[in-house]
Amino acid sequence: MGGGFMGFFDKVKAVANAVTRGGVKVFVECDPLVFATPMSVKIKVQTKDSAVKIDRVYLKIKGEEKVEVQNTDLYRNQNSKHINYTETVRASYITVERDLTVADAQELEANSPYEWTCKIELPADAPPVYRGIICKHTYYLQAGLDCFGNDPDSGWIEFS
Repeated sequence: MGGGFMGFFDKVKAVANAVTRGGVKVFVECDPLVFATPMSVKIKVQTKDSAVKIDRVYLKIKGEEKVEVQNTDLYRNQNSKHINYTETVRASYITVERDLTVADAQELEANSPYEWTCKIELPADAPPVYRGIICKHTYYLQAGLDCFGNDPDSGWIEFS
């Protein structure tokens, strides 16, 4: 009875991994940021207990400007009363956005490492990285796998 019982839980674990992609880890490494010159990006994947069918390996790039102004005086009317209050005001704007296919559909074997290398290039007129008192502009990378269930990815990684 024990073998069948454990076999059942192995199947449940495989289904859970297929849906949540807890069985795959994705990492991204990048050369230092330069403009109008190709940079090398390395995507590394480590599969766990089960094989993974993927539609593609992707790399997303974004430049984002963020503004944060603390202690901003704001006003509003509430029940015919003028109310003055202070809060932090935030805004952001995407300045550059790219979605690249690094590798096409394939099946990744269980318990195996994989690695892909690609070149990316930011336009010469892309905004530079800067960090001011209330405003900053940063670039981020995210590598991932398009597949059934939740797509495993590296999360957004700041690079400069």
